[in-house]
Amino acid sequence: MGILERARVEWFAAAFGLVVGTTMVFVPYEFGAAIFQLIYPYVRPLGSLFLVGSATMLAAMMYPTWPALVGWLGRALFLTAMAFYWWAATVLPRGITGLVLYPLIAALLLLERTHRFRERGLLPVFIACVALSFGGMMVLVPSGFHRLSLLAFGPFLRLLGVAFLGTGALLALGLGRGHEKRCRIALASLGLLFLNMTLALGSRRSWAGMGAYAVLTLACVLLWRMRQVPALSGVRWRLFRGMALASVLPILGVGAVTSYVAQRAIAAELRGKAQQAVLTETAWLEQSAAIARSLLRSQSRDPGFIEAVRAGDRKEMVERVELLERETALFDAAWLLDSSGETLVPSLRLNRITGNFAQREYFQQALNGGDAVWVSRPFLTRAGLPFIVFSTRVDLGDGQRAVLVGGLSLKRLGRQSTLASRSYHVEIFDRRDGTLLRETERGDVLTRAPVLGVLAPEELSGKEGLLEAFDEAGRRLLVAHAQVPDTEWTVVVTAGLREAFSPVTRMGAWVVAIAVLAGAIALLLSRWVGRDVAVRLETLRDGFAALGTPALEPRVQARGDDEVAQLADGFNDMAARIDRTQKELREAIAIRDQFLSMASHELRTPLTPLKATLELLIRQAESGTANPERQRASLERLNRQVDRLTRLIGDMLDVSRLQSGRFALTVAPMDLAALAREVMERIQTTRPEREGLLSLEVPDAPLVGRWDEQRLDQLLTNLVENALRYSPPGTPVVVRVFEEADAVRVEVEDRGIGIPAESLSQLFTPFFRARNAAEHYAGGLGLGLAICREIVERHGGRIGARSDGPGKGTCFTVWLPRAAVSDAA
Repeated sequence: MGILERARVEWFAAAFGLVVGTTMVFVPYEFGAAIFQLIYPYVRPLGSLFLVGSATMLAAMMYPTWPALVGWLGRALFLTAMAFYWWAATVLPRGITGLVLYPLIAALLLLERTHRFRERGLLPVFIACVALSFGGMMVLVPSGFHRLSLLAFGPFLRLLGVAFLGTGALLALGLGRGHEKRCRIALASLGLLFLNMTLALGSRRSWAGMGAYAVLTLACVLLWRMRQVPALSGVRWRLFRGMALASVLPILGVGAVTSYVAQRAIAAELRGKAQQAVLTETAWLEQSAAIARSLLRSQSRDPGFIEAVRAGDRKEMVERVELLERETALFDAAWLLDSSGETLVPSLRLNRITGNFAQREYFQQALNGGDAVWVSRPFLTRAGLPFIVFSTRVDLGDGQRAVLVGGLSLKRLGRQSTLASRSYHVEIFDRRDGTLLRETERGDVLTRAPVLGVLAPEELSGKEGLLEAFDEAGRRLLVAHAQVPDTEWTVVVTAGLREAFSPVTRMGAWVVAIAVLAGAIALLLSRWVGRDVAVRLETLRDGFAALGTPALEPRVQARGDDEVAQLADGFNDMAARIDRTQKELREAIAIRDQFLSMASHELRTPLTPLKATLELLIRQAESGTANPERQRASLERLNRQVDRLTRLIGDMLDVSRLQSGRFALTVAPMDLAALAREVMERIQTTRPEREGLLSLEVPDAPLVGRWDEQRLDQLLTNLVENALRYSPPGTPVVVRVFEEADAVRVEVEDRGIGIPAESLSQLFTPFFRARNAAEHYAGGLGLGLAICREIVERHGGRIGARSDGPGKGTCFTVWLPRAAVSDAA
């Protein structure tokens, strides 16, 4: 079934770890849902563990020749991170999908390392198990899947569960029976179902879950579309994996460090601004309260005001009270009560409502609390307006008292611009009962402070502080708080970390996008470069395969000037040398075969008459009819054949010494002219039929030099015998010896069969015979000229031959230096 049998869960685990780890490292503040509250303090180290483990697993899969310890290390790091994530984000918060998904990944990941499944992948099995599990849970408890589907209604979720069950069963059945078509249909359907979950989680900004199901969707699509696992070998694959790791991982690493530094800087700035905002707000409230106390205290102790109240001068009392209300720009209302709580001067801004206010807390505190100025709890006035009031006692003498009250409207306080940034949420509440005085977001008052629904009152009991918390929606909040001195008020400034860190989140998203883009570009470049290099290397491979076959053109086209082109040039040179060597080898084999044929013939030629002559001598001796003259003639024939065999064997021994490097000379002073005369006389004696046709031209004076006399004798004899052998009867052979400066030149010229031009270059090669020489059989093994060349070159000279062509004769020329050879030559 191709890829379905080889697709491994390890691939999915590595991709899942990279996606989740990247999200945790780059956008940790997006993990603000309630289920992530336990892992939030460790989200970045956990993401780093996911990344390192997954990258190590990926590297081990890309480089299978690395030690197995690398792969096990990656799996151990990945499983450690996933176990903590599973426990803290699934088991404890009672998540429903993670209870199945993560243990299944771990179990199948370890099962793939067993001997039975080492060569088989379990990714389709994993997908089938996930589909069946999710389908069963959606049918039984659809309420647990509302956030995992775009169709978040009970009936639709059950239908979605039935779809999961059906496709999961189809995939399992196809895997069990080896039916590839069913498997691919099921995988295509499951890809759509997992895509629905991916989009649903993305719409709810659940990045971790979105990443997991996006990888599942991609796995289904790849298994549906692909037929075979790509061959992970060759130059293209090496370039691909090298550029993938070299391009993506460094960018992610640098981006992670940059994101971390940026988040730390923004966090420090955010904390500093929050503390500054709360302290500024606190200072403003403290100053306002101090001014309010000072105004009331000053008015309550003013002798003129005291005298007007004691005398019941209503006009004066009204002027003084309305002065507090109109001129100070601090109080929104002011009124005066007598010792029984009855209204002496009502507030103009509160529609001059009168009555008895003895039951009010602020009246009782002021009447019985001495000379202090008291701050009330927030309350609704009889006019239905939210207020806080400052109240103080007015001592009239003789035990008489009155209460002066100055009120602040909470509505006006809520409309007043805050000194904190607009991205901050400001609350002011009364610590005595948690009643809200001011809130910048919704403008609520006289309700319970929202921050007390997030933090316990004792957590805000300090004079000031800075801490983090989750709100009811699971959003992470930064909370700065401070108490307003000499009041029961607490100022709280909160900021949502997701919103505050949105610039870093965008930067992290850009870094990831750039890494992905760089990876894609690198992979495209690696494919292009790899294809170019691979094609050229394949050409080289084909060239190696064709070695030994004839080639008229260069075997490999060398394109460019890089190392591969240089390798191609070197290969072509090597191939040319191999062609030449093979040609020479073929020629040598042909020469060897020719030599063996000639040697066997040449050796058999003297042996036949030898045997016949010996048999004749034996018969004559047995019959007693031997004639002395005939016996002598027979013995001479025997002697000539033995000489011929001796020469043949001598030539073969000389060639053997030549090839083994044992062809040595013994030089001594000698006269070359005398040697030439001796050789010519000996040959003339043995060839009486050539009388008058052999001529020698030598100077009268001796030609003395340091030479090996025996070898020069062999040289001259071979050249003259060779000329005679290939010359028709009746044609002359001339030997000339000339004296030159520091050298002697010897020429042996005949008018014989000549030499073809194409044979001149190989004339002195052992066992070689020219074409016309083979046709004009004259005996010999083709060794004489090779031995001649070796003798001449060992003396430091040179030998050559010239001929105008077949039938036009040949002239051999030898140059010998007089003192160029040492005794150890």
